[in-house]
Amino acid sequence: MTNSQRLDHVEDELETVKRLLVSTASYAESSSRRLDELTIKQDRTQFHLDELTIKQDRTQSYLDELTIKQDRTQSHLDELSIKQDRTQSHLDELTIKQDRTQFHLDELTIKQDRTQSNLDQLGVRVDQIGGKVDQVSDKVDSFITHTQRLFTKTGSEIEETKARTERLEALMLKLDRNYEEQKSQFQEFKLTTGAALERIDRVLDYLLRQQGGNPNPPS
Repeated sequence: MTNSQRLDHVEDELETVKRLLVSTASYAESSSRRLDELTIKQDRTQFHLDELTIKQDRTQSYLDELTIKQDRTQSHLDELSIKQDRTQSHLDELTIKQDRTQFHLDELTIKQDRTQSNLDQLGVRVDQIGGKVDQVSDKVDSFITHTQRLFTKTGSEIEETKARTERLEALMLKLDRNYEEQKSQFQEFKLTTGAALERIDRVLDYLLRQQGGNPNPPS
């Protein structure tokens, strides 16, 4: 092989190396952009997960407050029950007194008018107590209805939060698969780049040997 042919061969090899280097640089730049995009997407996903955690904490706080309010409501209902029992006890005592009064009325005809007046006053008080009990009962019914609406609304919000969490989990799995694919492509790129560099080293060694064997290379 003449020197001219060797130079042509070397130039062909250099052109091939140049194309490999350009292709390798382009692939490396594309892989770098993909990795940067994947990092940005993962940061956004983490941000959404953090927001979801905050919303879940708020929901739990609302549920805790609702539990406290329910406990307070139960306490008020228990107090109301105790008061109703006391009222019933007073009514029972009143019945006994009425029986005694009737007995005295039968025996004491002269005191009938006074006793009748006392009974009328007592009846007015009983009506007042009954009216107050009805008002309290209406308020309790209204509060129970409002509490049931809150339970229904909270249940809907919990279901919606659960659905969003499932969608985020599916997105996380998809991102993990994409990351594994990018990782595999990057490993392939490293192998391709290593092979190209080894080929460049062989070409350079060949050029150095050619230069060492021919001290007066043609101009």
